Amino acid sequence: MKKVHIFAISASALLVIFALVGLFLYQFHGFHDQKLFAGDKDRDQVTNEFDADTDGDGAVNLKDSDANGNGRSNKQDLISGAKSLVGVLYDPLKGGHGNIGGKMGFIVCIDVPRIAYADADISLDQLLKQDYAQNPSHYETQGGTNTPATPYFYRRVRNVYDYARANGMLVRKATKPKVGDIVFYSRFHATLVVGTHKDGTYDEVSASPEKIYTRENLHKKWKARDVARLLN
Repeated sequence: MKKVHIFAISASALLVIFALVGLFLYQFHGFHDQKLFAGDKDRDQVTNEFDADTDGDGAVNLKDSDANGNGRSNKQDLISGAKSLVGVLYDPLKGGHGNIGGKMGFIVCIDVPRIAYADADISLDQLLKQDYAQNPSHYETQGGTNTPATPYFYRRVRNVYDYARANGMLVRKATKPKVGDIVFYSRFHATLVVGTHKDGTYDEVSASPEKIYTRENLHKKWKARDVARLLN
């Protein structure tokens, strides 16, 4: 009888463990849609990550109101792309040590707008690479350690900030947010606006080490900050 009791307790404990693991995997996950960057949608031998016209319709992505040709606006696509990241774990190594965290699907803060815009087929990586090729002085190269040739160039907040500033897309101390705004809390942390409300509040998706996983923050009170406004 005693053995049966011990077995029952052990079985119950295992069920609880499996349930907790299942809940964790359901609630928290990684980003693994590598085709978003490595694919070639228009089959022009240029990967989506660095294709200025991903759908091959003759209009550059940033000027194309439906850059991926799916019948939805870029803003609609980036909203759904950002919200799909909710629950993705933050990379505590911030891309370091051979990008172990990134390979496991973990992300850093700038990956939120980077992936969300890529969902609309607007590649921030392509924009930065092209701008650097034409105007390297726009960026703090740090003796060659911050260039497109280095692995983290596209995942640094300050580079997106410098791109926006140099190309007339930086709104300093914006009085109100707009969907698609990349909000700079500093040169080292950024979030993405995914909704605005009549009462002046806004919704954002953000990833930070303090919160452990990516979250959607609803009805936040707006505080004037610099934003990158890539979309009209």
